[in-house]
Amino acid sequence: MSKFTKGCLWGAASGTALLCALASVGTAHASGFQVRETSGTLQGSSYAGMSTLTTDASTMGNNPGSVGLYEETTYSVGGSIIRPVAKARNISAKGGARTNTQTFNQGSYKDMAQDAFVPNTHAVWKLNEKFNLGISITSPWGLVTDYEPDFGGRFYGTTSSIKTINIKPVLAYRFDNGLSVGLGPQIQQMDAALSKSVTNLAGSGEGNSEVSGDSVDFGWTTGINWEVIEGTRVGVAYNSEVKHDLKGKIDFDSAAESLTLAYIDRNATAEVITPESFTFGVSHDLSDKWTVMADAQWTNWNSIDTLTFNFDGRTLASVASSTSSSDEFKWGSAWFGALGTQYQYDENWAFTGGLAFDETPVKDKYRSVRLPDSNRYWVSVGAQYKVADWVDVNLGYTHIFAHTAEVNLSDENLGNYSAAYDAHVDIIALQANFKF
Repeated sequence: MSKFTKGCLWGAASGTALLCALASVGTAHASGFQVRETSGTLQGSSYAGMSTLTTDASTMGNNPGSVGLYEETTYSVGGSIIRPVAKARNISAKGGARTNTQTFNQGSYKDMAQDAFVPNTHAVWKLNEKFNLGISITSPWGLVTDYEPDFGGRFYGTTSSIKTINIKPVLAYRFDNGLSVGLGPQIQQMDAALSKSVTNLAGSGEGNSEVSGDSVDFGWTTGINWEVIEGTRVGVAYNSEVKHDLKGKIDFDSAAESLTLAYIDRNATAEVITPESFTFGVSHDLSDKWTVMADAQWTNWNSIDTLTFNFDGRTLASVASSTSSSDEFKWGSAWFGALGTQYQYDENWAFTGGLAFDETPVKDKYRSVRLPDSNRYWVSVGAQYKVADWVDVNLGYTHIFAHTAEVNLSDENLGNYSAAYDAHVDIIALQANFKF
């Protein structure tokens, strides 16, 4: 097969992945609303090796410093099926001053998490003996939770959706001593929408609202990958925060607009800052067949503090404070750590495995119905098969165990809501890689 034909194959595959990314909805399964799925290769090791491995183009998405170490032009396209389950039990809900005439679901609640397909595509072009150019297109942040209309905590939140597309072009330089340094921008698109029930301030009844917005904003990334001695590599990477200035609107349904004190649709703006992160790791070849990897990542979730949507007028004509709506999150920083191994069985087959700990940034006091997050543990396995000299395929599987998350909310007007959330996640990731 000619290089032109191979290039056309990758172009078609990556174009399809990009279209899927634009249409898909990310589901948070890593801590906070992070979506870690960028590589079917790394999925099989619980992302151990994400700062040092250069197995294929997909492994450079987490460390721009790795781009300079590729010896040939390589492309990668893949996707992950994420199947989260999150169920609430021991629900206790009671109305407040404005909601005491409403009916609340008690006891337990079926799965409120949503399945998702998350695509990714990557490429590295060898420019000359010193410079390489790389690009990654991923969906690093995402969230979908969805409750039924009779949900007991509906005045605190019903549907929550965050979707992102991140394009990361990187230029890397390779030194003669095995050190590669990479640097590039991040172009990030975000769509966000939050729904909840609203009360009637002048009688009984209720309605629903959805506030939404989108933006395209920018950040940057840099990193190094250094083979300090033969077979031992050290990687360090930094991804900056991206400050999104969302512009959109708040919409009320016909029920809310028909209440005694009717709600009014308005334009809306908000600031959301996706967090910065530092990643560092080491990998070592024990032999021609065995490699061990260890990585740690610190994410500065302190940027998720209070989310305020400001409106261009009152949403309730007689209420002066209805020009904005706020949710408190007060998140803190969090760590992710992974240990993994890679075994080269023969010239065609390789296998991976890994364990990880994923710390939640959510504090117990501020845990919400929108994202009842908790600490998580990963167990992963993966396999790689070399189909031909220029193409191989990777399959990775992860099961995530989560601690029980307790939600306790109280407001004198909206009422009380408490529940215990049990969750787990299954992920299957497939990656196809092409070399020229």
